[in-house]
Amino acid sequence: MTQKPARTAQQPADAATAFEDLRREISLQRTAIEGLTAAKDKLPDYSPTLRDMETRLGQLEKHVESINERPAMQLTPLTIATEMHEGLITYRADDRKILVEACDALARSIGRVEGMIKQKRSSDEQDWWVTWAGTGGLLFGAFLTLIGVAAWT
Repeated sequence: MTQKPARTAQQPADAATAFEDLRREISLQRTAIEGLTAAKDKLPDYSPTLRDMETRLGQLEKHVESINERPAMQLTPLTIATEMHEGLITYRADDRKILVEACDALARSIGRVEGMIKQKRSSDEQDWWVTWAGTGGLLFGAFLTLIGVAAWT
C-alpha cells in the first residue's frame, strides 16, 4: 500500500509566473504584518494595572509571612496533642488533690457527728444505768430492811 504524493500546487510554467506568484505572496505577508502592527498599536496599555497587581501581591505576601511567623502557626498537631496531654495531667493532679482534701474534710465531719451521737448515747446510757442502779439500790435497801425487821422480831 504505497501512496502517491498528492500534488498540492501546480508547477509554474515559466519564471515570470513564478515571480508573479511570489510577489503576491510577499504582498499578502506584508499586508498581514501591517495589520498585526496596527492591531498591536490599538491594544491598551496594561502596565499600570500590572504594577498595581504586583503591589497588591507584594502586600499579600507580606501579610501571609506575618501570619506564618505567629507562634500558633509553628504548632503541629503532635505538639498540640502533647501540650493538651500535659495540661490534662496537671489538671487531673489538681482535681485529685481537691478530691482527697474533700474526702478528708468529709471524714472529719462524719467523725464529729458520730462522736456527738456516741456522746448522746453514752449520756442516755448513763442516765439509764443511774436510774436502774437507784431503783435497784432502793429495792435492795427495802429488802434488807424487811430482812432486818424480820430478824429483830
